[in-house]
Amino acid sequence: MLIQAGGTDLLFDSGAGTMGRLLAAGVEPTALDYLYYSHMHSDHTGELIPLLQAMALAQRTADLHLTAPTGFDAFLDGLLALQPWAKPQGYRLVRHPAESAPCGGPGWPVTAARTGHMPTSVAYRVAAEGKSVVYSGDATVTPELAALGRDADLLILECSFPDDFPDEERKRGHLTPSAAGGIARKAAARHLVLTHFYPVCRMDEIEAQTRRAFDGPLTLAYDGLVIAV
Repeated sequence: MLIQAGGTDLLFDSGAGTMGRLLAAGVEPTALDYLYYSHMHSDHTGELIPLLQAMALAQRTADLHLTAPTGFDAFLDGLLALQPWAKPQGYRLVRHPAESAPCGGPGWPVTAARTGHMPTSVAYRVAAEGKSVVYSGDATVTPELAALGRDADLLILECSFPDDFPDEERKRGHLTPSAAGGIARKAAARHLVLTHFYPVCRMDEIEAQTRRAFDGPLTLAYDGLVIAV
C-alpha cells in the first residue's frame, strides 16, 4: 500500500505484485526512500528482496529507510544471507524500529501500535497536512489499534474472513467485517476501508456484515484503488 504524505511516497508492506502495481500507478519502485513493514509473513514481504535487488541494479545512491517491528532485522538478515545479490550496493539501508515514536519524517510523523496478529506485528498511523491515515496490516481487536485509529480520516483495516466462516482456528489473528466495523465505530473513524480479503469473502456479504457495526463511509478496496484524503 502506498501513502503519499507531504510530497513523499511511503510504501507499507510489499506482497507479490507490488512493483508491477507501483509502475502501473506511475511510481518508480527503485526511487522509494521509505519502506514500512507490519510483520514478517510472506504475503506482506514477498517482494521485499526483489525490490532491494532492483534498487541495487538501478545503481541507487540515496539512503533507503526501512521501518519494521522487533524481529524483522533478523528476518531480513536471513533473507539477504540466502540472496546476497539483493544486499545494498552503493546506498545505505537505514533500519528503524517501528516501536520508536515517531518513526516518520519531517512534516509527516508516523506512529505504530501492536495489533495482536503476531506478538510483534504493528499497525501504522501517518499524519500530514492536518490529515491522518491508519494502516492495520494483519490484526485482531485490540485497544491499541482502536486508539491508533482514533478520529482517523482514513482507517484501512484488514478483513480476511466473513463473520460466519466456520473455522475459528483459521480466523484467529485476523479481523472479520463486524470486528473491523466495531473498531472503526469505537475509533470514530471518518472513512473505513477494508482490504486483505481471502477467497472465501463475497463483497456483498462483507459490506452487509460490516454495516452491522459501522454506518459511516465504507470502501471495499481493490488493486489500483486511489483515495484522496
